Amino acid sequence: MQIYPIRPGFTAGDWFELAVQPGSRFSIAIYQQRSDEDLTSVGGVAVQPGGSVRAEMINGRIVFQSPGNLKPVRFDEDWRWPIVTIKPNNDDLESGAYVAIAYEVGANGEPLTDLGRRVAAHKPIFAGPPDSDSMALIIARPRTPSADIAYIVPINTYHAYNSMGGGCYYGDPIHRTQAQTRVSLLRPGGGLGAQLGEPADPYDMRSPRQQFTHWDAKFIRWLRAEGIACDFYTDHDLHRGSHLKLEAYRCMLSVGHHEYWSKEMREHVARFIADGGNLAIFSGNTCFRPIDYADAPIDGDYAVMNRLGEQWPGHDESDLIGLSYGYGGGKYGVWKRLRGGWIKREREAIGYTVRDANHWVFGGTGLRNGQSFGAVDRLVGYEVDGVPPAPNGFVTLADTVRLEGWDMGGIGAMGVYRPNRDGSVKQGLVFNGGTTDWARVLMDKHAESRLVVDQITRNVVRRFIGLPPHHIVRSDAIIDSTERGARKIADNASA
Repeated sequence: MQIYPIRPGFTAGDWFELAVQPGSRFSIAIYQQRSDEDLTSVGGVAVQPGGSVRAEMINGRIVFQSPGNLKPVRFDEDWRWPIVTIKPNNDDLESGAYVAIAYEVGANGEPLTDLGRRVAAHKPIFAGPPDSDSMALIIARPRTPSADIAYIVPINTYHAYNSMGGGCYYGDPIHRTQAQTRVSLLRPGGGLGAQLGEPADPYDMRSPRQQFTHWDAKFIRWLRAEGIACDFYTDHDLHRGSHLKLEAYRCMLSVGHHEYWSKEMREHVARFIADGGNLAIFSGNTCFRPIDYADAPIDGDYAVMNRLGEQWPGHDESDLIGLSYGYGGGKYGVWKRLRGGWIKREREAIGYTVRDANHWVFGGTGLRNGQSFGAVDRLVGYEVDGVPPAPNGFVTLADTVRLEGWDMGGIGAMGVYRPNRDGSVKQGLVFNGGTTDWARVLMDKHAESRLVVDQITRNVVRRFIGLPPHHIVRSDAIIDSTERGARKIADNASA
């Protein structure tokens, strides 16, 4: 069965609302993305009385019965499913990324599916298809800022690619839907359980792109392994600027595929950087397309998201983040209905070539100027951002060959940037990794460039929150020296 949140974010400890599939008997459990690849059980839920969904305790389990019948609903409408008001049955809930899992039960409360039996036993659950079809991503923001980092989860992008109800911002060749410019935010699929027309990622077949599990979950695991605390928010929090006070943080994190931004999101981030905040981007195609929201329903979150154009005028998001997808490139695959769907999904082995090995970003990696890394692992792509043709002050630390045959066909880059070169000395810094696949390589234990990507990530995050450098001494960091092969180098940095 399917569910979706009325608001994608809530304040830790408060109640939140879930819309649930009509005509269903089910139970709900709450899981969290922690250090493991699988989700970890937080436990059951407390239920607020009232509403159209009946709740009763049966054999020690809360069982819900939703009214009505399942009917076709459009992609651009509020689906208006029955609502339950719940909260995790946990008094010490921290800010984080949580997942509500709904599973069908019988008359005596017994789980009817394999997923339900695993959830009822509090077993770890991997948030990939088909299990993720019964999940809803919900982000718990803190009551008060409790960390140095504000992590923004890209809810907008998740819905932009979600064709549940027959449409999204892109043509979906698998489900034969046409590209639209208006999508509902009140339907399943805001990070988990979406209907997607995307090709499977040949370099990570376990999780589909445009899903929380593919990008954000990986980076969250890395942060927890490093012992680096974060407060979590959504795009909607960044847009509003009410629950999220960026000035309380040293660093904002943007990860994976943070493509769709509102004008207000840009303005809040620009002010944050101007006032001394740092922006760490481990994302590609970042801030490339503009959106706004329709009026919110009474006492609710935003209901509809409008795509305002193909891109910002003149790719001027590069004035904020240094790079633009418009100057980079993308490589997706080819759709052939008569040949079994998506084909030619693989891309060339392209990595980054170092231009300034002495920069602090590369500290502890052992890299040298002219040396390349990440090619064997396809670190570059599936979308990568590039530097504007007119110099804007972006400091290119590494770049790619020209991406011939890719969408856009530019040159990808990573580096650092100050949006206002003539601004105050207190203004913050932007690091832009420039590629969607950073988190994938970061947490791929088989990736040859993983240790280098790991060290760069550590350097950026620690510096941006004021921690001293921490270089891991190792002798097995593998760097792609050319596109034809790879060789090992020694990391001689001190601990």
